[in-house]
Amino acid sequence: MIQAVYVISRSGIPIVVVDKGDENSSFSDQALFSGILTAIQSAMEEIDVGVPKFVDTKKFEVFIELSDEIAVALLRKGEIEVERQIIHEMTSEILQNISSNFPNIGDYNLLSEEQIDEIEKYVEEMIEKGDKEIAKRKATKIVSDSFW
Repeated sequence: MIQAVYVISRSGIPIVVVDKGDENSSFSDQALFSGILTAIQSAMEEIDVGVPKFVDTKKFEVFIELSDEIAVALLRKGEIEVERQIIHEMTSEILQNISSNFPNIGDYNLLSEEQIDEIEKYVEEMIEKGDKEIAKRKATKIVSDSFW
């Protein structure tokens, strides 16, 4: 189940956060999470390991897509046997769509409230689409496994 989607500036500031699990999530919590992700990415780049695209913790899986201006991080409650490829594709699609439709997104101060609302609505639609696709693929897998 998709928990949250973060659209983060490359400096680590959360631009848009859609969090299905915690409606009372404070900006400071969002900024802390965004900053930690940015610090991990920067540290890995600095030691020439490469940029992480996926982080697996005990509680969550974090899928990350980057552009020159922004990063999109999708949090999903860690589950066994879930189609990670769907999440990677969805995270990439969110990044591409937002980057192309909002060229000034890297400078959060240039976005209007309407643009932020538009991004939030789009992300919410993508979360719903992703949850449906995962459920569909799980059902297909159950059916195909029952034939063997």
